[in-house]
Formats: sequence, C-alpha cells, structure tokens
Amino acid sequence: TGGIVIAAKTAEGLRVMNQKIKDREVSKYYLCVVHGTPQPREGRLEGFLFKDEVKKQVYVRSRPQPGAKTAVTLYKTLAVKDGLSLVECDLITGRTHQIRAQFAHAGHPLIGDGKYGSERENRKYGRHGQALYSYKLTFRFTTDAGPLADLDGRTFQVDNVDFVEEFFPGYTLQK
Repeated sequence: TGGIVIAAKTAEGLRVMNQKIKDREVSKYYLCVVHGTPQPREGRLEGFLFKDEVKKQVYVRSRPQPGAKTAVTLYKTLAVKDGLSLVECDLITGRTHQIRAQFAHAGHPLIGDGKYGSERENRKYGRHGQALYSYKLTFRFTTDAGPLADLDGRTFQVDNVDFVEEFFPGYTLQK
C-alpha cells in the first residue's frame, strides 16, 4: 500500500508529531473496497483483536480475552457498484490488520486480501494485493504544536487511488 508521508524535520518535530498522533490530533483516513455493502452504510466496528503470533493473523472477538486489544474503526460507504463497496475508514485505534480483520469478521472482506478474504472471490476480480490505501491526513491540534503549528487545520489527500478507478470508474474523491 502507498499513502501519505509527512516528514518531521527535527527531533523535536518528530516528538511532537508522535504525541499528536497518540492524542488523536492527527486523523489518518483509509480507502478500501469490500465485498457487499456494510449495514448500516455508515457506522462503527468495535471488538477485541487477538493476534496469533504463529499464524501471523488477527482474530476479532466480541468479548475481552487475555492478550486481546480493543479495536475501533469508524467507516462510511462512499459508493456501491456490482456487489462491491468503496469504504472510507477512520481508525480510532491503530491495531495490526485492524481494517482487514474487522471487515472480514463483519462479512465484508477486502478485495484482494489473501489472508482474510476468499481466494476464489479475489480471482474473480483479478486483484493481487488488498484494496486498502491510506489516502488522507488531517491535523486538528487542541494543544501547542510547537514546530508543527503550521499544519493545524490542514488536510493532505492524494488525488488518485488505482483501485477506486478500477472498481468505481468516474468516482471522484471529495476534498
């Protein structure tokens, strides 16, 4: 996957950026294409992620268990076509494989996801590699940002994502 990279040019800038991310003053949005249409079309996926270190796979549980971590994803369905949905995700928590595991658990695996999806379905769409991309970054500082103050209130977004054009031709990402 590609995405957006914002470089902090000093050690202080990096320290501040890490703190802003931890304090949820930086929002990182992802696009993905999933099988079916999530219901409701906009909502919240919440559960507990347990990572199997041997299989390198994450499992979603509805109740806490030893070693499992809370995972929360806000999502919004942007477009629907031919049994697929283009979905925007905002991670409230940032866990390993969070989007992939939660959507698969909800019955809407990502297109091209060999680990959490169906190989048969992936072959049908000819996609190699999951349709998941970090495409937008928004800064909303509530505390002093020091060397990063100029970023406050700004949003950085890519213009094109290959799988959006592939599965939803003519769809334009809103700025």
